[in-house]
Amino acid sequence: MKKRKVIIIEIFIVILMYFFVKLEGINLIPKCWIYETTGIMCLSCGGTRCIENILKGNLLQAFYYNSMIFIGIFYLLILNIVYIFNLNKENKKFTWIYPKWWYVIIFVIIWIIYAILRVIILR
Repeated sequence: MKKRKVIIIEIFIVILMYFFVKLEGINLIPKCWIYETTGIMCLSCGGTRCIENILKGNLLQAFYYNSMIFIGIFYLLILNIVYIFNLNKENKKFTWIYPKWWYVIIFVIIWIIYAILRVIILR
């Protein structure tokens, strides 16, 4: 029963974000101080614009701004959907998608390579 409450809270938060977040106020968020001082894009540069465009439904533009945050968000979304479907089932499906420690290591390595290539290519 406790798991269901957590899932209901997650769904409620997503619905609130979708309907009540005023995206016009996104300009109030400060700019990246790493990029402002050094001119080098950090790992999360473009993340705010990525999330803004996901909420607006512009998925291609969101992928363009920061593809690693885009992939991470959709992995977590799919993970939650699989978890909800497997919640009360005896025969659980797609359990390979559940996070493992080496998933995190691979994701961080790919993200660092992505950040380095992005700085080299966009410089």
